[in-house]
Amino acid sequence: MLGTVGHARVTSPSYSWQGLKRGRAEFSLLQYTLSGRGRLRVGTLERDVLPGTAMLLHFPDDNHYWLPADAKEWTFVYVCLHGREVARLWRSIESRLGALVAFQPNAAPISVATRIVASALTEQIDSAFTASALAYELIMALAAEARTPRTGQPDQPAIERARLFAEQHLHEPLTVAALANQADMSRYHFTRLFTAHTGLPPAAWIIEQRVREAARLLRGTQLPLKDIATRCGFPNANYLCRVFRRHSGMPPASYRRSGA
Repeated sequence: MLGTVGHARVTSPSYSWQGLKRGRAEFSLLQYTLSGRGRLRVGTLERDVLPGTAMLLHFPDDNHYWLPADAKEWTFVYVCLHGREVARLWRSIESRLGALVAFQPNAAPISVATRIVASALTEQIDSAFTASALAYELIMALAAEARTPRTGQPDQPAIERARLFAEQHLHEPLTVAALANQADMSRYHFTRLFTAHTGLPPAAWIIEQRVREAARLLRGTQLPLKDIATRCGFPNANYLCRVFRRHSGMPPASYRRSGA
């Protein structure tokens, strides 16, 4: 379902959104930069958000975006989507395209997003059916982009194959060698390309995905820590607690109680 949408120009350094402090309800965001500059952190990776790039984020998640102190302004359009099925599809799209994607202004997802914003601002979205149809159109446009190899990245399908394998087997022991085998590459070549593609070495990326999944289970279930540890590929609850605290700044029990 379509959520909040809009066109914004921010100039205050107080503009800051942290993905683990936006409540328990799941939602997804496309935010396309028109001018100025923002800053995005996903996990441990930070990048500038420049004109012509779209943030593809889901919440709650370990992300943070803000207006840097040395940036004069940040102008963008944004579309939020809600719903469990939307969240599932969005995570799949995000895993293929990444959290920050370069799009031409006439690219299908951006054309749909800007049309949604224009329709909302002129009060043309007058029914739940219209809102749902527009949300579906945006998801399908992004899904089509996710199925199309990005130019200049001939090895991306192999890297994505390894990423998807890892996401589907987080509960199992995962090694860099096993992921390299999924990509049909040597470990050295795979590690180099994977790091360039995701911004993290494979082993660090696996840990980050496990922490994200643990955060989702802590937020959305009452499973005991030992079961969450098993589902996320941690050897035991104590190890889960150490890793989770190192990445999120709080132990799992505190995170669950906080309702973040």
